[in-house]
Amino acid sequence: MENDALTSAFMRLRQRLRNIATGILGDGDDADDALQDAFCRLWSRRERIHGSSEAEALSVTTVHNVCIDALRRQSHSPTVSLDENRDLHDTLDDADDTAGREMLLRSVERIIDSRLTEQQRAIVRMRELEGMSFEAIAETLDMQPTAVRVALSRARKLIRDVYRATQSH
Repeated sequence: MENDALTSAFMRLRQRLRNIATGILGDGDDADDALQDAFCRLWSRRERIHGSSEAEALSVTTVHNVCIDALRRQSHSPTVSLDENRDLHDTLDDADDTAGREMLLRSVERIIDSRLTEQQRAIVRMRELEGMSFEAIAETLDMQPTAVRVALSRARKLIRDVYRATQSH
């Protein structure tokens, strides 16, 4: 694939990719680091990427995977802040929050993969991970925006109900 095509696809999706990364990592600076890491990974494989649509799909997948890897690294090696106003207890709580977020993310991903319809999975991915508008999702899936909202609401309710049921056991 021509080098400019990968760069163009990545830059065209940059804000959506940053939204995905920020949603997973919870921090804008970490999200920017993840985007840079993802682009470097893609750049090393640029010769095997054929076409703009493949570059876009790989960009989304790579950013997601880089973020998950970052969460795993954070949970395995918590850092201690050098800020004198924070003590070790607060830092350990943050590490627990990161590990908890990763566990929650995995649980929700399993529910999405096993319990939602293909259409619901696509809607959740486009809205929650990619930050697409209801109108853009509707156009992509050839649906009415209202139907997208209803499907997303039902998917969220199912995810919530299944998650709560698994946590109560």
